[in-house]
Amino acid sequence: MRRLAVLLLLVSTLPAFAADGDVPEAIQGRWVGEGEACKAATVVSATTLVYADGRIDDVVYSGEEGVFRIREEAVAYEYVEADDRLLFRPEGFGMGSAFPLTRCPEPVVATERRCGWLANLSPGNWSLVDADAVWTLSAAGEEGPEILAVMDMVPAFDPAEFVSTGTYTGYGCACMSVTTNGARISAIASTKREPLATCKADPSLPAIIE
Repeated sequence: MRRLAVLLLLVSTLPAFAADGDVPEAIQGRWVGEGEACKAATVVSATTLVYADGRIDDVVYSGEEGVFRIREEAVAYEYVEADDRLLFRPEGFGMGSAFPLTRCPEPVVATERRCGWLANLSPGNWSLVDADAVWTLSAAGEEGPEILAVMDMVPAFDPAEFVSTGTYTGYGCACMSVTTNGARISAIASTKREPLATCKADPSLPAIIE
């Protein structure tokens, strides 16, 4: 429960970068070093690294170099598309040793592309509101590995594209490739933050009731 509470707070308050610095969806997912078990994977989302022990680092992607970095650190993760692997470079891009990370295999399940309001309107309650439904990501008081696996992939809000409704609450606009189960999102494969204007201009989306 403590890890989820910390995660929810950090996702709401981390100083995020503009969406053009988000980690591309092709790189997002669960990664491990060679020989390591996927049970201890590091989760790469659009805006964060979530480690197996619950620590979270804010990251930004540089398209020019094809790497993403922990905020204000030299540490770099270089994506090698041909091999679908990451090279962890603790001394920075092009510097020193490179340690390969491999993608954890995920169960083959159908995913849906859903776009709409990413909302955290009260502590612990997260949802994606699209043209079809209000999809629950997590509810207050919930805990367990299934909830954490979903929330690890939720991107931080972009402060410039965020409507605040309270100290740690508000909503933004996002697209997600997800697996659904009833009215819940049971897994997130990747996400992309969108400008508020994109959701505001979509006549199929309901207004957020704050």
